[in-house]
Amino acid sequence: MTKYILHGGATRAPLDGNKRFFREALVGQKNKVKILAVYFAREQKDYDWMFDLEQDNFKSNSPEKDIEIEIASSNMAVFREQLKQADVIYVRGGDTFRLIDKIKQLPEFAELISGKIYAGSSAGVYLVAKYYYENDRDVIAEGLGILPIKAIAHWSEDKIDILKKLKNVEPEDMPIYKLMEGEFVVIEV
Repeated sequence: MTKYILHGGATRAPLDGNKRFFREALVGQKNKVKILAVYFAREQKDYDWMFDLEQDNFKSNSPEKDIEIEIASSNMAVFREQLKQADVIYVRGGDTFRLIDKIKQLPEFAELISGKIYAGSSAGVYLVAKYYYENDRDVIAEGLGILPIKAIAHWSEDKIDILKKLKNVEPEDMPIYKLMEGEFVVIEV
């Protein structure tokens, strides 16, 4: 079974939901846990500060765990091996199109995360969704479709018109997850 933790974005904001999100990613894990931080939605220059923040977020919210965090390599052969070794795959938000283009270079991505915990925030949600609303480009786009869902991260009531457009994308009965910043849902399949 794969556990997907889908987060609405703004992981660095001091929100209680963010603390619960980082804690939820490690629930049920053995004492020693290996986390792979995937930053492909961001520029390389941002990796260091994000990595420092992620280490603090995971360790402060699950202090009883022996946590090892590694940054995903842009080399697909290395990335493949990292995915095999990781217990938790954490995919941070940013430029969704950049993220999807990079992950598409590894066609077996869905197989490699199977049976693990996948914690995705914003673009990390969109990556695994079938359809999503891309906030930065104001378009409805297609993710990898690993989960048969539609998604809107950074949700607020002023996006009601966007929700209606997303509902009209076929199939219309596909579940829609609208996630506010700091909010998350857990899907186990």
